[in-house]
Formats: sequence, C-alpha cells, structure tokens
Amino acid sequence: MHRRDFIKVMAAGSSVALLPSILSGCGETGETGLEAWNGPMPGETDIRRIVLSYAILAPNPHNKQPWIVDLTGPDSFDLYVDQSRLLPETDPPFRQVHIGQGTFLENAALAAARRGYRMDVEYFPHGMYANAQIADKPVASLTLVKDGSARVDPLFAQITKRQSNKRVYEDAPVSAAQLAELAGSINHPGLGLTNKAGKRRTLADTARRAMQIETADKARDAETIAMFRFNDEERARFRDGFGVAQSGMTGLMKFAAETFFLDRQETEADSSEFGAQAVQMTTEQANSAAAFGWITTKTNNRLDQVLTGRAYERLNLKATQLGLAMHPMSQVLQEYPDMSALQRQFLGLLGVPDGHTVQMLFRLGIADPVSHSARRGLSDIMRD
Repeated sequence: MHRRDFIKVMAAGSSVALLPSILSGCGETGETGLEAWNGPMPGETDIRRIVLSYAILAPNPHNKQPWIVDLTGPDSFDLYVDQSRLLPETDPPFRQVHIGQGTFLENAALAAARRGYRMDVEYFPHGMYANAQIADKPVASLTLVKDGSARVDPLFAQITKRQSNKRVYEDAPVSAAQLAELAGSINHPGLGLTNKAGKRRTLADTARRAMQIETADKARDAETIAMFRFNDEERARFRDGFGVAQSGMTGLMKFAAETFFLDRQETEADSSEFGAQAVQMTTEQANSAAAFGWITTKTNNRLDQVLTGRAYERLNLKATQLGLAMHPMSQVLQEYPDMSALQRQFLGLLGVPDGHTVQMLFRLGIADPVSHSARRGLSDIMRD
C-alpha cells in the first residue's frame, strides 16, 4: 500500500472497528511515558508532590506541558509558564498556554482536597503581565493548608481517566439533561452549549475551514509536526505531544502505521500531505460531534485565561463522569492574521458581544476511550 493511501485509512482510523484487545496493548499505564497516569509514586508522603502528580495530568495545548514549579516551602509552591514550551506560531499571544496553567491548578486543588488540604491560591502575586508578553513572574502562588472541612469533589476520581478524545464519535446524541449537568459543574457565566443539528453543522464547517487556514502556513504546520509523535520511541524519549493513539488507533494497525508508513524526516521535508490529512481528520471529527461547547469571557487578560482553564478542566472531568468524550477544536480562536476573517464570522455566528473573547471551543459525543497522552516526570517541571 502506498504511504498516502495508508494515511487516508489512518485519518479515518477512529471510525474503524477496534482490533481485539489481545492485539491492542492493554495495561498502557505501565508503558514508558504513561506511568504518570497511575498517580503518585507508592509511599509518597510529600503533599506537594502528591498534588503535583495529579496536576501534570491536566489537558494543555499540543501536550506541551508548559509548567515550571518552584517549591517555596514545605507546603507551598509557585507555578510559572515554562517559556521553553510555547507555541509561537499557533498561539502567538500565549493565551492557550495560560489556559493550560488553569487546568493544572484545578487538578491540584481537587487533589489537595482529596488529601484533606485546602489549596489557597494567590494569582499573579508579583503582578499580572500583559498579553503581549510572558514575564518571569509566577502565575500563581499556592499554599496547602490542612483543613478538616475540606470536601472531596467527586470530579477528583476522574483525573486519571480524563482524555482529550480525538476519535470520530458515534452516531449517538448528547441529551439536554447531560448538557445541563455539564453546565452545573462550573460557575462560569460565559459557558455555551448546543446539541442543535443546524448549529452543529455550521460549527463543524467552521472547524474544517479553520484547520485549512492553519495548515496552509508552513511554519504553523511545522510547529504541529514537531509535537506529533511518530512512534513509541519518540513518545518514550520526549514524553509529550500526541500521536495516532490519541485518535483511537491501536494494536497491529498502530504498529504498522508507526513502523512502516509514518516517517518524521519525510513529513518534515514535505508537510503538504500531513496538512491535507489533518483537514480530513478534523472534518470527520467535527461532523461527528453530538454537541459543541464554548467558553466566553468579557475581558481577555491573563487571569481570565487561567480561570477559563480551571473551568474547562472541570467540564472535561464532568464529561468523563457522564461517559462523554470531549475534544477541544480551538483553531478558529487563534490570534494570527490569517484567521481574523473566519474568526469574525464565527463570533457573529455565536452572537458574541463586541470585545468579548471566546477562550475555548470543544466538541462532545460518545466514543470508546483512547490511549492517554504521555507525561514527563515531576523532576522535569521543577525549577532548579
């Protein structure tokens, strides 16, 4: 089979029936790069490390894991953006990276409560910096306080199960009652949800057009390719990024794709095929959505972005609890000039008031789980 024909199969792979589990590689959390999904190391007693072991499982753009932690005391730490792990082409103001700080903080708070601690948060304790920059200042200072009244949030149990599921979703509805339960999991006035067929079709077409725009630029395409993990060796070496497993490819099909058909050197030399298949996959993913959701803020400062991340993670965890798959589709939200015209149309479609910002767009549906994405170790995010 020609490589491009196999990749077409791969792009639709999430709609192909799974191979028997004996071929699909069970027990993924024992594989290199996936150990973090088992939770803290057995016997760990340092509450900071316990909390951080759950925090690093948070969703974040392209699975860059853009976090640096400075342990400031026996029960405290500061969180910084890791400025070596940015996405300057697709996230030029680093808005999405700051949303990823919020998802990290939400997991940390849930984990602290599970161990009987309250997590006190001081956002931007040395001052909030503007969207045009990332200063070497903490996003948040965290103090863990033993508190007998700390209540365990049921969403904590979903942290090690949560995924950004990139499969093509089943032809099954997401009910109004399920959407209402999702909405009830956060206190955010800017949440929008729809399962209406007409709105879904329009949003799906917007997602397709946005991916066409994103992949039309070689620098943007190269940024995504840099985070794509072409095989298990890359996943184990880098412990970040994403690959075909996150779209549902398993077993022998995954092995064959990664061993015989996917090649980093060839793709980096000519990314046109990679981009075309990204558009095809996005089209199938978006068309399969049973519902869409979005989070809007009245202003768009760094704190808005971080708080959006906390809300988004709660939604993702609640979706997991409800048996729903969830996957961000944020290309149309990105702030580079090529996207401006389509973004204006999108904001008009949703009726977003002037000056407000859509921080997240995501799809919902029913799908079998996929493999977790890799995570680096705690030592990799610690400031020396």
